[in-house]
Amino acid sequence: MSRWLSVLLALALLACSGGKSASPNGSPAGGEKAAGKSERKVKYWRAPMDPNYIRFEPGKSPMGMDLVPVYEDEAGGGEGMVKIDPVVVQDIGVRTALVRRGPISHDVRTIGQVEVAEDELSVVDLRFGGWVDHLYVDTTGEAVRRGQVLFDIYSPDLVAAQEEYLLALRGGGPHSPLARSARRKLELWDIPASDIDAIAKAGKARDTLPIRAPDSGFVLEKHIVQGDAVKQGEDLYRIGNLDRIWVTAEVYESDAPWVKVGQTARMSLTYQAGEELTGEVAYVYPTLDHKSRTLRVRLEFPNPGLKLKPGMFATVRIQTQARPDALVVPTESIIHSGEEEIVFLALGKGHFAARDVTTGVVGEHHLTEIRSGLREGDVVVTSSQFLLDSASQLQEAAQKMLEPQRVEPPKHEKPAEPMKMDMGKRSSE
Repeated sequence: MSRWLSVLLALALLACSGGKSASPNGSPAGGEKAAGKSERKVKYWRAPMDPNYIRFEPGKSPMGMDLVPVYEDEAGGGEGMVKIDPVVVQDIGVRTALVRRGPISHDVRTIGQVEVAEDELSVVDLRFGGWVDHLYVDTTGEAVRRGQVLFDIYSPDLVAAQEEYLLALRGGGPHSPLARSARRKLELWDIPASDIDAIAKAGKARDTLPIRAPDSGFVLEKHIVQGDAVKQGEDLYRIGNLDRIWVTAEVYESDAPWVKVGQTARMSLTYQAGEELTGEVAYVYPTLDHKSRTLRVRLEFPNPGLKLKPGMFATVRIQTQARPDALVVPTESIIHSGEEEIVFLALGKGHFAARDVTTGVVGEHHLTEIRSGLREGDVVVTSSQFLLDSASQLQEAAQKMLEPQRVEPPKHEKPAEPMKMDMGKRSSE
């Protein structure tokens, strides 16, 4: 702490002296020749030991020392300008970087939750009532394949529909209107065509019929047991395919404009450090959560080896569209001062200047886009710029306090002319 206080004190003294140190005899350090100084315009003269003692001509200070000339280029190079001795610049560790053009991208990082894809879900229900005669898939989480028998069902309505179909076949054959109508009824009850053909071939109604899985996947929910009575339209199984999963993430309101459908998304899991899965943004929800002020985003990822389990949390990084030719500076070079954003330019030989800039994308690799205020090839300060800002403000305040005010002598009003009286006229009266 004491080191930084001494540095600030040195900066304040340099600001007051215009960045030049004076020798004990009152002449500027460095042995400048009088001929060199005569080429520069002196703004005023001050006492070396008392900066408040200022004169517009050379002379002696109250302490008997020669007054020191302060040149116009030393008195201040404009608002935001500061000049610091190169030794002090080295002591405070000033580092610089070049303003350059290059690609910049803004990645949105957030946390997502793994879910079963809604379009990969299938429900097993019945369009008629009955009883579970035999249950083949009896555990939640069991893997099933498309067409696999889940259970056998006994239903009086189903037996009656089979008898009706067989009767129509005996009366008019498979192409008769009654046979086609009876067969259509069984098809509308989701009885597979293979089972209907087996009934027609056997010529006898079956007491029970098998109910098969509509898709391959895993049993996520099971709501029946052996011998259970089931109702029409009741959900009996929920089967989900996990080869492709969804990840629902929430991004902050400030990041919402950057997220678009089709962008690349990368996901990493806590138990697989260093390994990433690549997916894409599939959907951006149209509304914002009014409590958390976040926007929901749906991502889709392939799931090889079923590494992703529904319910997991994962770190998600959405890669937004990169700008290939942006003017960029290190993010650390920018000073955020209220509504303004400032950078310090290194002009060389201890000269620095503050510049107001307008920033754009804050991207990866600690880079920030500059939209106005800088040019390609400028050199900006990336460290100790807060000390430079303090020195700049000190110098500006010192110049305001030390700037001599020329007081014009008061202009006296023109004396009023004496009143003229016509004494002759008055005497005659």
